[in-house]
Amino acid sequence: MSLASFIVDRVAARAQSWDFATAGQRGARLGRLLYRLDRRHRDVALKNLAAAFPDHDQQWRERIARCSFAQAGRTIMELLWSPNLAKLEDPSAIVRFESLDNLRQALAGGKGAIVATAHAGNWELTGIAAAHYGIPLVSLARTLDDAALNARLVELRTGTGQIVVPKQHALRPTLRALRAGHAVALLTDQNTLRREAVFVPYFGRLAATTPAAAHLHLRTGAPILNAFSIPEEGGYRVIIEPPMAIPEGSGDDAVTAITAAITARTEHYVREHPEAWLWMHDRWRERP
Repeated sequence: MSLASFIVDRVAARAQSWDFATAGQRGARLGRLLYRLDRRHRDVALKNLAAAFPDHDQQWRERIARCSFAQAGRTIMELLWSPNLAKLEDPSAIVRFESLDNLRQALAGGKGAIVATAHAGNWELTGIAAAHYGIPLVSLARTLDDAALNARLVELRTGTGQIVVPKQHALRPTLRALRAGHAVALLTDQNTLRREAVFVPYFGRLAATTPAAAHLHLRTGAPILNAFSIPEEGGYRVIIEPPMAIPEGSGDDAVTAITAAITARTEHYVREHPEAWLWMHDRWRERP
């Protein structure tokens, strides 16, 4: 067992002895502490906010950045708490899906569904909670270099029936999942290596973005639904939009147009709820 895995196990044991509100409060406290201590990521967050919201003053940006760090801390601690979710009679008290019928109806078409979502609110709890509502969800995740820590995180993420597929080898299992009628969740809002990316507008700047959702749709015909997790008092509200209208076109033009449409919906929600998004990520690192 690695040191990181040992620490996570110890903290998880403590977190699972708390109620959900306590886990969130202590996670937020951790995030605010990191905001003060982690200058590098704090500077990235403030730089991103200045570029995305040039009309807001520095005081506003610092407040949003602190909230973003606090939400990241909440996400970590609530993930460690998450095995308790299976013990609740009504998980909607913590994760409330809005318009879940949009996803159920999409799945009824028999081609599966592609759920495009973002690092906002608590995206981890969204996937874990979906199984409680009878949604066969497959999520893609990057494999951590620390094997013991990666195994621990996979255990937490799959405890309620969610299936986690390593992002590095995702194509075949993802296609199988869609053909089996499952929902495949993709995080589409982070910087992507130039060789793997398409560049689409995000807050007025071209951003290197994964075209995975577009490629999967064009290959399988599975509908794409945008989803976003919003922090609320006591938990989260997860908006699931109806299947998006697919822009016309073919080939590379279609891939770019679909990716741009997904990214535009992410921007819409981030503008409405900037405190919920992960601003410490260097979203515009790759340049065209």
